[in-house]
Amino acid sequence: MKKLLNETIIYGIGAIMPRIIVVLLNYLFIKNINNSDFAIFTNLYALISFVNIVLSFGFETAYFRFSSDKDNEQKVFNTSFWFLTGLSTVFLLLVLLFNQTIANVFGYEKTPEFIKWFAWIAFFDNLLVIPLAWFRFHNKPLKYTAIRVIQAVFQSIFAIALFLYIPQEFSFKLGLKEKVAYPFFSNLAASCLGFILVLPIILKVKLQFSKDLFLQMIKYSWPVMIAGLAFMVNENFDKFIQKFIINDAEAGAYGGCYKMAVLMTLFVTAYRMGIEPFFFKQMQNKNAKLTYAKVTEYFSFFASIVALGIIANVSWIKLLLVPNSSYWIAINIIPIIVIANLFFGIYYNLSTWYKVTDRTRVGTYISWTGAIITIILNFLFLKKYGFMVSAWVTLVAYFVMMVLSYFLGQKYYPIPYRMKKISFFIALLAVFSYVIVELFDYNFWIGNLLFLVYAGVLIYSEKEMLLSRIRKN
Repeated sequence: MKKLLNETIIYGIGAIMPRIIVVLLNYLFIKNINNSDFAIFTNLYALISFVNIVLSFGFETAYFRFSSDKDNEQKVFNTSFWFLTGLSTVFLLLVLLFNQTIANVFGYEKTPEFIKWFAWIAFFDNLLVIPLAWFRFHNKPLKYTAIRVIQAVFQSIFAIALFLYIPQEFSFKLGLKEKVAYPFFSNLAASCLGFILVLPIILKVKLQFSKDLFLQMIKYSWPVMIAGLAFMVNENFDKFIQKFIINDAEAGAYGGCYKMAVLMTLFVTAYRMGIEPFFFKQMQNKNAKLTYAKVTEYFSFFASIVALGIIANVSWIKLLLVPNSSYWIAINIIPIIVIANLFFGIYYNLSTWYKVTDRTRVGTYISWTGAIITIILNFLFLKKYGFMVSAWVTLVAYFVMMVLSYFLGQKYYPIPYRMKKISFFIALLAVFSYVIVELFDYNFWIGNLLFLVYAGVLIYSEKEMLLSRIRKN
């Protein structure tokens, strides 16, 4: 458990630091890009998230699953890399050939270069999937983190230079006609750099492709990919569809404020980086179920504290991350999205049962239940009630997924979770959040007083567990 914590912290730096840097850059973007143009930024990043899921095809998870047999690890590595390389190459060529047509379909007929750049970003990012998974599987979190941080720092410096130092005439010669293009172009440069940084791992790849292994992996991975698409529907469908249903200013404000809630997403992402390989390595352990239960409880309790900490401090975080007050019309989505991401993190823990029992199709059904809820409710209510609908729909979708995964898991792979206690602290989090937002309008002092009370109650209730961990260490 201690090793898991240490690796999660290091992976957390690798996952969080790049995103924190990008979130801080949000200040620069919002200050220089108006609401309507920011809707373009949000829309395109939502679109590429779907593309990345399809191109990775669930092979990151499949790599961890099939590499658990050490004799097969090199063969799994080779087969996975060549499949994703071939798939990415076909995608890139198709987009380059039909660039203008695709741009017309998505409403970017005047800026088809945006589509081209995003195709290249997706291509390079997908080539990184297996090499970065290799670092995680071989317990090399420092190298993984170094690559991610170097990429993020480079992207940030490039973006800052474009906004503040490089003459606009020179940028125009590069094809950057509008300021909204600067983040895209700097992202492309960072993706290219990432490919260069993992070249030593790519050079370990042999000219080997096992058809039999590939068929086993594709059978395992395609439901993971379909489930991943469902996750992206839950995470990004709202930001994608808003451009076509509500006005651009409101859609841009929603996207800008959503990035404040990304602080919770960062925490969940950091946790996922360390936990996925750990789950598969534990699956043969006779105490695996007890370990899974404890890890889920630790996550739920600590993540609840993080969630309330973010909500309690919205009053000053918004000044740092969303300096343009015209975006604050969407500020009330933040508590909803933060708690929604907490539900997703708990769901991710509860989903262990179908991954270790090779029932990934069930995970697909659960994920698409959430996705269908997201699609239908956004179409039904977004135009009439506005962007707040999208936030509430995200929370409902993740809650339903969490509940379904728990009950199905208890049927097929019972794990002794302390669900009554987890549920109590989620309910208390919801009550305290309501008080902070609705009764005290994000008052800093009241918010942090309630945060301290919440953290104190939780820590006191778990004092025996904490003391036992301290004595053990």
